[in-house]
Amino acid sequence: MRLLDSIARCYAPLVLPSGNNPAQAQLAGPSRFAAQIVACPLRFVLGDDLSEASADLAYADGARLVGCLDLLRMPAPHLWIEWNDEVHKRVIHETGSADGFDSAAAGRKVGILLRASANGLTAVGRTFWADAAADEHAEITLSPLETHFDLRGEFVDSKDTHDVLSGGFLNATHGGNAATASLLDHVRFRFEEGWAAYYREAAADANFKRRLINDSIDSIAWDAPFVLAFLLLLSAKDATRLVPVSRAAINRKRLANGRAPLLDHIEVNASLDAVSTAESAGESIGRQSPRLHHVRGHLVRRENRVFWRVPHLRGSGARGAVRSRTVCLAFTRRIDQEARI
Repeated sequence: MRLLDSIARCYAPLVLPSGNNPAQAQLAGPSRFAAQIVACPLRFVLGDDLSEASADLAYADGARLVGCLDLLRMPAPHLWIEWNDEVHKRVIHETGSADGFDSAAAGRKVGILLRASANGLTAVGRTFWADAAADEHAEITLSPLETHFDLRGEFVDSKDTHDVLSGGFLNATHGGNAATASLLDHVRFRFEEGWAAYYREAAADANFKRRLINDSIDSIAWDAPFVLAFLLLLSAKDATRLVPVSRAAINRKRLANGRAPLLDHIEVNASLDAVSTAESAGESIGRQSPRLHHVRGHLVRRENRVFWRVPHLRGSGARGAVRSRTVCLAFTRRIDQEARI
């Protein structure tokens, strides 16, 4: 069961106890966004290979991503992005960005519903997750925080002095990785109005308020650089493979059996492991051709374009071949620094 399908089937409003009137605190829960998920014209579900590549780009090769932010635009006014959080959190741990692996991420699916401006430079996202997403009846959690993206990094409206539970913005940083910290400069967080009002009443204790803010930020801040990395790979030529998934056939059977339909979406996988032999036969001009050897894949920027240079063979087989090289198709990972969001 996809997370997007689970949210689309949420009908009950979220009601939490509030003071002496338990039925009065009706908050923004997954059911409030069910219709928006169904109506969303662009829904991406990331394969594990692309989730790993996006996380690697965000946390191991962030400087390259920062250098391309000026080219990024949100691809549509409304879009959904969904991924396997276990893959994401494992890369965060392996790159040394977190002290330990979040074992609770096993089986968890995470998704973000983005509403972008007309020019694609700003967007507001709401983050959802299910800890046992394979279970058709798994509980869906909606973060009380909105994620605000500004690809220009301006955030004019965030330079106010409002308390964080009265409409003020929150920011996150990364103490040991300058590139990731730079990415987070393009993101702010804010409690949704209804949740802010609820917590203003509940968070009378300063320590509780501090834990509330830290836990809320930590639960979604890691996702923002990941989303930016995915958008770059999505826009880069030859970096991804898009496979539209139509649920029309299975939905006819589901509807006949009185079951809710599943949503069409686009499954996105990485093309980073596709090997090209296009350069293997040519001779180098102006110098002696090297032996036939493997060149690892990498992102390349050419002025206002970004493309994935697929792994390929280069050189002349007549001069021999380099056969002993071990090639790891991953971004360089920094494992010697401790850093936290």
